[in-house]
Amino acid sequence: MTDRKPNLEVVGVPSRGHVPLLAAMLALAACGAEAPPAADTPTFAIDTNRITVSGVSSGAMMATQMHVAMSELVHGTAMIAGGPYYCAEGSLKKGLGPCVNGGDVGVSALVDYAKSSSESGSINDVANLIDDPVWLFSGKNDAVVHHDLIVAANAFYSELAGITPIVVDDVAAPHGFPTLYSGATCSAMAEPFLNACNYDAAGEMLRALYPDLQPRGETVAELLEIPQPLASDATMLPNALAYVPVACRDGEACGIHVAFHGCRQSSEFVGDVFARKAGYNEWAETNRLIILYPQVDSSKIAPMNPMGCWDWWGYTGDNYATRSGEQITVVKATLDALAGETL
Repeated sequence: MTDRKPNLEVVGVPSRGHVPLLAAMLALAACGAEAPPAADTPTFAIDTNRITVSGVSSGAMMATQMHVAMSELVHGTAMIAGGPYYCAEGSLKKGLGPCVNGGDVGVSALVDYAKSSSESGSINDVANLIDDPVWLFSGKNDAVVHHDLIVAANAFYSELAGITPIVVDDVAAPHGFPTLYSGATCSAMAEPFLNACNYDAAGEMLRALYPDLQPRGETVAELLEIPQPLASDATMLPNALAYVPVACRDGEACGIHVAFHGCRQSSEFVGDVFARKAGYNEWAETNRLIILYPQVDSSKIAPMNPMGCWDWWGYTGDNYATRSGEQITVVKATLDALAGETL
């Protein structure tokens, strides 16, 4: 296998020379509490058996954290250029090393951590994961996140819950989100990190997560802005984006798919392009699926996260990958608000 050197600035992680500085800034982090956004959140009839997650790059890491930590609520995950749950183990050194570059990430230790966290109650019972679908993607031309990480994610789910994930690693895509025709060319790695590879990643993952998926249709609704409760406490933007199909607006019971953007892919960097162009919404309209696009904020000091990456190494605190993790808590609260009740 050819070694691939990651561009850590794209992943949103500083170069190795800045690790001590980042560690010091993380230790000084202190987020001031603010009131939730004033806008009202519309409510919908939610089918709690149809809640799933996905993500790309740091969003993929966030997706598996949400899936494993909240497995009573989340019933499947899809990851593009991600790795196993708790890969960095709260360590910048490990996050910058094998969790991006490839190599041994210690899958058995990660499985043991998930099991012990399940026993202590800091994450939901891992037995909930046993029948969940898992879809994993690694682009053949991904020069940022090594193929080894998808291999490790596959092994993690297999060892922890006996799951056999669907693995796709034969598409000539770079580090980004492959689409049918939206975004940059399939060979380019540039904002908005959507790549026109004649490959419908959103459709393929949703088909894996929802076996009864109906054919894609046309989007007929506008994106909504949805308040993210206490977002600033978790270094998140005030509002998420959401696509709500007409049937869901009309009161039919609908599932929810949570799509986590990657670094430099939030509305702060690319507006609503990821939410409009990644390809999820066309499938949502014909399948009674609300697509929630949570949004993380960037920061240049305390914590240092200039690329607006999701927390997969611990910049929001030691509990970042548990049910009480700050970003997981905000996403869960946003889902509760959409349902008008505690899910």
